[in-house]
Amino acid sequence: MRNAKVSFIRLQAANDAGNLDDIRAFTTPEMFAEISLNIRERGHAKQETDVVSVEAVVLDVAEEPDRYIVSTRFNGLIREDQDAAAEPFDEIWHLVKPRDGHSGWVVAGIQQTQ
Repeated sequence: MRNAKVSFIRLQAANDAGNLDDIRAFTTPEMFAEISLNIRERGHAKQETDVVSVEAVVLDVAEEPDRYIVSTRFNGLIREDQDAAAEPFDEIWHLVKPRDGHSGWVVAGIQQTQ
């Protein structure tokens, strides 16, 4: 679960920085398109997410003929404005990995639960 938490924090940082190369490396093409659209829509607005705490729990593991799917719940506290109080978050990330082992886990979907 440590790797899942590190990936969560890294993707938050890449999103804040608008680092599309890093985001592309951690997402499916469809998820990348959605995140990059959100980044373009916010324009030059500064975004700085402070992940105060994060916990991760695997909810489901599935196997398909060509890939594995893992659904992981991330929850904790984040601060999206330097002067604001930390707010709770609760998300389920759906990650996929090809069965052939030629690449690692990538985010295929993010579901807000709150």
